Amino acid sequence: MTRSLAIFTLMCALHLPVVRAAEEPCEKQTGPLMTSKSSWNTIYRTAVALPSECFDGYFGEGISDVIVRKMGHDWPGFIRVLSRHQEDAKFFSLVLKSINATLNPDDIVAVYKLARTSCQAVLQEKCNEITARSKSALADYDPPRTVP
Repeated sequence: MTRSLAIFTLMCALHLPVVRAAEEPCEKQTGPLMTSKSSWNTIYRTAVALPSECFDGYFGEGISDVIVRKMGHDWPGFIRVLSRHQEDAKFFSLVLKSINATLNPDDIVAVYKLARTSCQAVLQEKCNEITARSKSALADYDPPRTVP
């Protein structure tokens, strides 16, 4: 019994550093995307360098929350960064994936309304995608939500 416990403890101890090492890259890579204090420029740079496996689970929910809330609170900053990087599919894809049913629906509604009413003509196609994704995310709630 004691030998089995010692082997089990050793196996667990040996496994911990491997698991920890696997988590650290995402912890480091997502840091600026997990705080609303980051500027849009920092969010952009971090988003385009983000490995796809880091937009999952805890990290995905945190990133989504920050991006969508920040869009709702600093729409002009978002539009500036989007205008400068219109052709960057990776950044915009992350923005769209961030609009999902894990968020507070009020934040999604705020982004929907801003995309419908405060969008530059050159970004209208992207704003249309944001409104469509917002409506889809709201429909995923149980019970489904609609835009007021």
